[in-house]
Amino acid sequence: MRLFRFSTLCYLVLMTSLTFAQQKIDRKALVERHKVNVQRFDTLASLSVGNGRFAFTVDATGLQTFPSYYANGIPLGTQSEWGWHAFPNKDNYRFEESLRIYESNGRKIPYGVQIKTPEHAKAACGYFRENPHRLQLGNFGFYIKKADGQEALLSDIKIDKQTLNPWTGEILSSFSVEGIPVLVSTYCHQEKDLIAVKIKSALLKSGRLKLKLRFPFPSNEFTDYGTNYKDD
Repeated sequence: MRLFRFSTLCYLVLMTSLTFAQQKIDRKALVERHKVNVQRFDTLASLSVGNGRFAFTVDATGLQTFPSYYANGIPLGTQSEWGWHAFPNKDNYRFEESLRIYESNGRKIPYGVQIKTPEHAKAACGYFRENPHRLQLGNFGFYIKKADGQEALLSDIKIDKQTLNPWTGEILSSFSVEGIPVLVSTYCHQEKDLIAVKIKSALLKSGRLKLKLRFPFPSNEFTDYGTNYKDD
């Protein structure tokens, strides 16, 4: 009896597995079920497009318009595998100074550790821990003017909706300035480190909506986000 029940159970499991295997998966519907929707400026809801080697992170306008506002959340940035920077080694630090020898399984192995003394070795340890570091390639955002000629602030932007579609790789952002709508589509090239943006708005014709590109000075401070706009 037990053998019969076990055989019956195996048969049911096998038939169930075959039934599911024969059903086609609607992959598009499955992936698009996980769209990301943003309806306000949220410093923890930055969205990114990329290709695995290059990434471009935007705010609710679809570009990097308000980087300072997002600095304490998920910062807006543009980074790549090839974008690195190192500050000059003016004090001639040697990598060997940042190492200490430890015995492991009968072998002496050098490890990079935090060194307190001597001072030159301590500074060398800090230098090689910080250099080289990732380089923010640039900040690409909007420059928006209000009807009175003043630059629009974050409080002047009304967000309608922003959606990241993981199937198409598109970030579609919809917002308005003083009642005038702006629609932005943001894409990243699948193979090249390129960003494509499509913008629809009457603000373009009136010259009140422009693009702004900033190149920040690099930084290796742990208290900031890899950018130094004071020296750009």
